[in-house]
Amino acid sequence: MQIKFGNITYRNDNGEVISKNEHDILRNKFQEDVDNAYNEKANQIISRIKGVATSDIEKLWMLFDYLTSDNMSYNLQGTTLDGRLALDYGYSFAPYKSWKIQQGTKYPALLNNAGVCITYSLAFEDLANKLGIPCRVINGYTGMEHAWNVVLINNQVKQIDVAYAIMNRRINNKKDFFLKDTLPSRTISSDLADLERNMKEQYAKEHPHIKIISRTDKPTIKIISRTDDNDEEPKITIHKK
Repeated sequence: MQIKFGNITYRNDNGEVISKNEHDILRNKFQEDVDNAYNEKANQIISRIKGVATSDIEKLWMLFDYLTSDNMSYNLQGTTLDGRLALDYGYSFAPYKSWKIQQGTKYPALLNNAGVCITYSLAFEDLANKLGIPCRVINGYTGMEHAWNVVLINNQVKQIDVAYAIMNRRINNKKDFFLKDTLPSRTISSDLADLERNMKEQYAKEHPHIKIISRTDKPTIKIISRTDDNDEEPKITIHKK
C-alpha cells in the first residue's frame, strides 16, 4: 500500500515508501551529513592555506590553484545549451544510494571534484570568506548563463573565474582568469557597485581596527606552485624568491 500526500509519494534512500514526516527527518539527516563532509574538507583546505600563505593575495591564489587543479572537472551534464541547470542532475554521496547532491550547490566542488560555474563560484565564495577575504558570486552571460566571483583585495574589486580556468586549461594560463579588472567576452547582469559596497561593509565589520586607504598600485603574485602526491588530494606549496 502506497502512502501518498496529495500527488507526492515519499521514499527513503532505498526507494521504500515512507511517510512525509519520516522523509523530512531522513532528508534533514542527509543534508546534515553532506554539510559535515563539506565543512571537514573546507576546514582542511583553510587550515593548509593559512599555515602557508603570508598575504591575502597568496591565500586567494592557493584557493584558486586548488579549485582549478587537474583533477577538477567542469561537468556540463544536466545543463541545457543556454547554461541553465537541469534540476534532476546530482552527484553521488556515499553511503547514500539514490539521494544525490544537487549540481547547483557548492558541495560537489569539494566532495566530487566536479561541477559547473555556479558550483565553483559558490565554493570559492564560501572558502574565500572563510579566509577573511570578502568575496561574492557575480552573474552574467558569455554565450550561455555564467557565474564567477569578485573579491575585495587591497580595497580594489577584482574578478576571478574558476570555471573558465578549468574549461580552458589546455589553451590558457589559469592566471588569465585570476584577479582581473575585467574578463573578456561577457556581459555582467549583477550590480557591481552594490557588491563592492557590500564587500567593503563586510571588511570594515571584520577589521574595525584597519582604516581602508584607496590604492592604485596593482598587487603582484609571488611564484607559487602545486605538487600532487596523488590525483585526489592536491598539495599546494609556495616558493618565495
